[in-house]
This record gives sequence, structure tokens and C-alpha cells, in this order.
Amino acid sequence: MKAIQVVEPGRMELIEVPMPKIKNPKDVLVKIRAFGICGSDVGIFKGKNPFAIYPRIIGHEACGEVYQVGDKVKDLKVGDKVVLEPIEFCGECYACRHERHNVCKDLQVYGVHREGGFCEYLVADRSKWHKVDDNMSFEHAVVAEPYTIAEQSTSRARVKKGDYVLVTGAGPMGLLITDIATCKGANVIVSEINDRRRNMAKEFGAKYTIDPSKESLKDLVDQITNGEGVNVLIETTGVPQVMEEAVKLLSPASRVVPLAFGSEYIPLDCKTINQKEIEIAGSRLQYEKFDIVCSYLKDKEDLLNKFVTDVFKAEDYKKAFEKFMEKDTSSIKVVLTF
Repeated sequence: MKAIQVVEPGRMELIEVPMPKIKNPKDVLVKIRAFGICGSDVGIFKGKNPFAIYPRIIGHEACGEVYQVGDKVKDLKVGDKVVLEPIEFCGECYACRHERHNVCKDLQVYGVHREGGFCEYLVADRSKWHKVDDNMSFEHAVVAEPYTIAEQSTSRARVKKGDYVLVTGAGPMGLLITDIATCKGANVIVSEINDRRRNMAKEFGAKYTIDPSKESLKDLVDQITNGEGVNVLIETTGVPQVMEEAVKLLSPASRVVPLAFGSEYIPLDCKTINQKEIEIAGSRLQYEKFDIVCSYLKDKEDLLNKFVTDVFKAEDYKKAFEKFMEKDTSSIKVVLTF
């Protein structure tokens, strides 16, 4: 079968590998039909992901149709449309015992620690496959995994109805977080310098948008919160200066989720954090969010039509990655298909 492999940093190839087989009675073999490119895939390609081991078949945003099931799998059948939950955990460590499997001490992520979903067939335990509406396109179904990240981060931030939520950055995750926070009844402010993405944020529910390179974000926050500050900050850019400036705009008893995995150190203003009793909550991957997302994903197809901006055949993976990595790219989600 065909697979997209990062052989070493800076070198990616479409290779032939043996088709996987069912080995355990609870295994499910899926014919992968579509998969989305994520920033973390680019990080592995560029050699900036410290967890990746090379060579590696990348990809964790994968969906397809059930091709074969193990003897003990009774609730999925051949032809069912499914998406991959791309994490494996031990179930025994402190994090797992406290329902935080997504930060298991021995966590393994498909496409990072183990072979991923950029391939024609993938086998995994039944628990890793979640059924989506059969009427959804494969290109839209791949967005299930990014939506689980948005659900996780807004959950960690305890976003509530009436909160003022500042989302810095309107890339793929910023847009999905804007949608989920809006659905939870929050008033979302999106700060983004890219005109197209800033305008897209309005379509995803942002009540206020601003280009911080041209206008004062502080003035806007003061105006709409009567000087109190925002209650939640979800930072998606990973740019230290953005984080440092945004923290100054928080209200007392606020929450911060620094979602981006930036490589640069970001200093913390502990005086302000303690004075306002600001909570900082890390957020990684997701825990038990797939069933939630799969229950409503079909209803979001109008947004998904806007979110999935580019679709390429798997054989055109180089063009797809180039499109995704363009400076000031017009793309939001780039999807590859088999």
C-alpha cells in the first residue's frame, strides 16, 4: 500500500509498505480515504518535533471506511464511515488513573510516536475508531480530530455563557475554538493580522475582531468589558510577545490556556497572576471528546465547507504541503485523499 513518510527532517516521500493485518479480535482495519495536514505534521517534516522518531509515516487526522473487523467487534460493520482517535495510553499511571489519559506518561500519538494515518490502510483497536454520519464527505469528516482539540481547550478554560473570551490567532485551531466558545454562549474576541482569517472568524461566531497591528487590542477590550478585562484567554499563535501582551488584558478570576507549543520561552508575570488569581491550564490533545464531536459534526457542514479550503490527491502531497506552508497562505485546512 501507499504511505507518506518523513524519512528524515526535510525529506518526505510516497512509499510502498505492506498492508497491515488484523492480529487481535478487537482490531478494526480501515481503508483510509482522507486525512488532514496539521501544523504538527509540518513540525515533524521540519525536524522541530522533539517527540518524533524517524522515519515516520505521519498523520493523525484520518478517516475512512471499515474494511475488516476482528471477531469480537460487533458494533462496527464493513463500510461504516469512521474517524481515528490517534492516541494510545497505558491506563495505569497517575494521569490515567485520574481520567487524564491524554497526558499519560507513556502517551503515544499516531503519526508521531507510532506510524500514522497518511496511508491507504490502518489497523487499530476498536476503541480508536469513532463512527460519523454516513452522509458526511470524507474531506469533512477529517475535521473531527481538530474539533476535539477545540472542545478540550475550551473545557480546560471552563468557558461559560456570558464570558468574554479572547482568542489570539485565527488559524485552524483559533477558528474552531471560536465556534465552540460561541456555541457555549461566550462573547468571543479574535485578534488576527491576516485579513482573510480575521474575516473568517466572524463566520465562525466571533462577536468582535481586530487587527492588532493597526488597532489597540487593549482599547477594544476595555471598551467592551467596561475596563474589567477578558475572562478567558486562549492563545494559539505561540508568539511570546502575543502571550505577554494578552495576559495584561485579563480580568480577576480569569483563565488562560496557552494552546500553542511554541519553542521559545515565555516569561510569566507572577505578580499579576497572583494578584488577579489567574488560572493557567495546559491543554494537550483531548480526553473523551470524540463522541461529543461526532454527535454534531454533520450539523456543521456549512462551516466545514469554509474550513476545508484545499483538497489534493495523496500523490500530490508535495503540492499540498507547499500550499499549507505558504507564508500568508489563504488556506485553512488542507486535505489529502486516497
